[in-house]
Amino acid sequence: MITGLRAYAIRVPLIEEFRIALGASVYYEGVIVEVSTDEGIVGYGEGVPSRRITGETTDSILSLISRFRRMLVGKDPLNYVELLERIDRAVLGNPAAKAAIDIAIFDIVAKKYGVPLRTFLGGGPNSFETSVTIGIMDKETAVRKATRLVEDGVTILKIKIGLNPTEDIERVVAIRKAVGDDIRIRIDANQGYTVKQAIRVLRALENVDIEYCEQPVHWRDLSGMREVRRKTEIPIMADESVHGPRDALEVIKLDAADMINIKLMKSGGILGAIKIAHICEAAGVECQIGCMSETRIAISAGLHLAVSLDIIKYSDLDGYLFLSDSVANGLSFEKSKNKISDGCGLGINVDKKKLEKYLITKI
Repeated sequence: MITGLRAYAIRVPLIEEFRIALGASVYYEGVIVEVSTDEGIVGYGEGVPSRRITGETTDSILSLISRFRRMLVGKDPLNYVELLERIDRAVLGNPAAKAAIDIAIFDIVAKKYGVPLRTFLGGGPNSFETSVTIGIMDKETAVRKATRLVEDGVTILKIKIGLNPTEDIERVVAIRKAVGDDIRIRIDANQGYTVKQAIRVLRALENVDIEYCEQPVHWRDLSGMREVRRKTEIPIMADESVHGPRDALEVIKLDAADMINIKLMKSGGILGAIKIAHICEAAGVECQIGCMSETRIAISAGLHLAVSLDIIKYSDLDGYLFLSDSVANGLSFEKSKNKISDGCGLGINVDKKKLEKYLITKI
């Protein structure tokens, strides 16, 4: 039975400013959840707020987790589907708060069965290639960063665009020229363009060998995204347009995208992400597992899911690489691959001293 739940709101500085079309950040802020059982099993989860994407804040996550605590204590975590669906029905939206609980419960259940989470989810390898992101910055700095990453063994780059079409084109072309033809390049506009701007930029980059473009236009403009898709050869991936299963159905029904990016902080956790993935699989739409700026806790959860589902062909799980310090270990990065340990559950160990070091508040 679940006997307790604690939550730690923390703030960790980033290595450097990270800028996308939606804004810039200089630190990670999120909520780490610790769920305990009467058998001594402890599960960890993480919720990362985003005012711009999910409408959440650290305070709103903490408030809901306090409410969820009353719904969870005394319940059997092995009834995880019933528990998580009850939490989902308890409040509209707020997916990052729900994801924090969801990840912790899945961690407990896999530990109870004595297996890595990926095994509980169906099995898969212990590693998966990920892109490494280059935020919006001047062309020369972006080229230097891309070159350095490739020298370190990175084989997939994701370049943020969406603020200035002309500069975006020049920056992506310059990076391609600097890193050569063997490096895979993806671009992400984070809703930054109008339909006309997106078509202009993508047509200009059709000969630069771009793997795909994420969310070129506003998340609600599915007809606009469909038009962009029809007028460029570069595949389109829906990101902010898809939070839950109904969103995935709508994107697929309208032929608005070639692929869908699933994030645990948008889907409310692993259970919701699986539902989206199954819809995409039925429709033959490939998926990516993406992330916000997250610690190894949430990144590990996304990685376990990514390796366990065949429809997930891509991953963008590099958010923890930009944090200046780590509150957990058990996940490693080498060249362009994330690797998870063979430990039970998430396979991570949380450093309580680091939680206290970066603590904002706890409940």
